[in-house]
Amino acid sequence: MIKVAIVDDDETVLEQARACIEGIDDLPEDVEISTFCGAEAFLSKIGPDDICQVLFTDIQMNGMGGIELGTIIQEKFPHIYLIFLTSFSHYAADSYTVDAYQYILKQQMGERIPLVMRKLIFKIQKERKKFRIIETANGGNKIFYQDIICIKKVKGSKYVEYVTLYGIFRERITLEQLMLEINSKEFILAERGYIVNIGHIVQVKGNVINMINGEQIVISRGRLADVRMKINEQWGEL
Repeated sequence: MIKVAIVDDDETVLEQARACIEGIDDLPEDVEISTFCGAEAFLSKIGPDDICQVLFTDIQMNGMGGIELGTIIQEKFPHIYLIFLTSFSHYAADSYTVDAYQYILKQQMGERIPLVMRKLIFKIQKERKKFRIIETANGGNKIFYQDIICIKKVKGSKYVEYVTLYGIFRERITLEQLMLEINSKEFILAERGYIVNIGHIVQVKGNVINMINGEQIVISRGRLADVRMKINEQWGEL
């Protein structure tokens, strides 16, 4: 499912933006659109188990504004595609203080939202083709790479633990073999016992990686320079 959230304190704009998405030709059936009348309403609903992939938000709203909301979202959920909506072109400059995917003038929503959504749907669907099947006693679990926060070795066993946006899963395999099989530059061996998804890193402070779920991973001095270089290279491409 592709979850899209629209945040604005104007009900008319919310319905117009929704209509722009729903009117897209060949819109996938799994696109789910939710609207929120203000940033606070949106933040009260979003959580690790209920995350949208795409967020449209007005910049100027009563209460919390879109720039502040965008800053919070990028700190907690950096994988969300953030698109700013505004009635005034001079507000677009404010959006550059936050690493937004796009900004759209409300006067151009009818033509711009469908264009942006088509690109994002294609991008998200392409990302979904990258997944791993983990066999369990109850059958197989399909885990999409984009949903994996980190993978860590379970101490005293031959298993690894996948920490994902939707739960924790185990597989009998070594981290080294797993890195070879994943074969994706989105993942790095941050430390002997950890593989991390760069897209879910919130911050690197000193030799500590802060992940989206609050987990902190300490990098040894010997690996710090290499890990930082790989993170910076990937962040430059996101």
